[in-house]
Amino acid sequence: MFAASAWAKAQWPGLVCYVRLVRRGKRQGQDYERSSYYICSLKKAEAALLAQVIRGHWGIENRVHWEKDVTLGEDGNGIRSGQAPENLSLLKNMALNIARKSGFQSMKEAITAFANKIGLMTKLIRT
Repeated sequence: MFAASAWAKAQWPGLVCYVRLVRRGKRQGQDYERSSYYICSLKKAEAALLAQVIRGHWGIENRVHWEKDVTLGEDGNGIRSGQAPENLSLLKNMALNIARKSGFQSMKEAITAFANKIGLMTKLIRT
């Protein structure tokens, strides 16, 4: 943890400190080390609490944003004007929620299970 400068505090009201998180591990037989940086507004932040908050953030990122971006292709769909992007995002959120409530761990799983089963999808939307 590093104290935020006066300049940074003026830019981000409530900013107290910066947090550096170092992740180390092994992927496909290769060691790696990656640093991530966060801004923090907690006055007394202990490492355990910060780790919990950061894990919570990445849980959301992995379970929602990643599914929408990668599985549902949200970033690459080309819809950029009017209310269409917001409406499409809302529909994708609804689809994610229905899939999760139906017991699926991933959207890919749900898409495979629901393919060509309009009656089943309609039933789930009504309940």
